[in-house]
Amino acid sequence: MKFENRSGLKNKIGISTFAYSFAIGSRPHEKPKHLMTPFDMMDKAASLGAEVVQFGDNLPLEVYGDEELDRIRSYAEELGLELELGMRKATLERIAEHVRITEKIGGSFLRVITDGADYKPTCDECMKVFAEAVPLLEEAGVTIGIENHDRFKTREYARMVESLGHPLIGMTVDTLNSMSIEESIDEVLENAAPYCACLHIKDYEIKRYNGGGGLKISGACLGTGRLDLQKCIEKCREESEHNFNIILESWMEPCDTLAETLRKEDEWARAGIELLKSSLNS
Repeated sequence: MKFENRSGLKNKIGISTFAYSFAIGSRPHEKPKHLMTPFDMMDKAASLGAEVVQFGDNLPLEVYGDEELDRIRSYAEELGLELELGMRKATLERIAEHVRITEKIGGSFLRVITDGADYKPTCDECMKVFAEAVPLLEEAGVTIGIENHDRFKTREYARMVESLGHPLIGMTVDTLNSMSIEESIDEVLENAAPYCACLHIKDYEIKRYNGGGGLKISGACLGTGRLDLQKCIEKCREESEHNFNIILESWMEPCDTLAETLRKEDEWARAGIELLKSSLNS
C-alpha cells in the first residue's frame, strides 16, 4: 500500500472527509439523522484499508476541546491511522491554532486553503503570513501544504512556495480544483508537482447537457472518469522530494433519495481506495 518517491520515502493512501460530505452533512441537501463524527470517519477509513484520515474543514476539529482531541488521537493510534488536518482562511492566528491542533492529534501535515468567505488575501499577503508562521511550523514539526483552490493560478501558488523556500512549506496538489479558473490538469502538474506535499485525487467527467447547448463538469467514481491517475502520481513522485500522502476526495452529486446518496458515496469511497491500492501495488 506504500510506494517510494524520488527521495526514497514512503507514501501512504488516505481518505479525506470530503469523500463523505453527504454522510457528514456538509452539503446543502437532506442530511442523515446521524451525522458522521470524527470517530465514525476513522472507523470507516480503517474498514476501507486506508492508512490516513485527512480531516477537512467540512468536519472541523477546531470545535473540539483538548480532551476530545486527545480521544481522537488515541483512537487513531488504536486503529493504526495517521491523521492530517485541513483548514481555510490563512491568517496567522488561524494557522497557529490549526498547527496546535495538528500537533495535538499527533499529526504532522496541515492542508491550507488561503481564502475564507470574508478573506481574500493577495499573494504577497499570503507569503507574509506563511513566512511569519515558519517558527510555529519548526517548533511543532508540521508541514503546510497550500492547496490550489479557485482564485490563484497554480504558478502563483508555486511562486509562493518557491519564494518562501522552506522545507516545511509545500503544496497540496488537487487534481480538479483549478478547472474553475480554466487550468488543465497538465498545467497543474507542471506547475505544482515539484512542490507536492499532499496529493488530492478525485476523478471527473465532462458531458454535454441542455440539448447540447453547454458542457457540464462533474465528479466521477475514481477510475471511471477522465483522470489519468498514474500520470498524476508518477509526475509528483518524480518531481517532489516531500513525503506526500495520496488522499481520496470526490465531487459526487446527490441521488434521488438520501439512502441512495449515502450508499453511492460509500461505494465511491470503497472503489476509490481499492483502485489506489491496486494501482500502487501493480
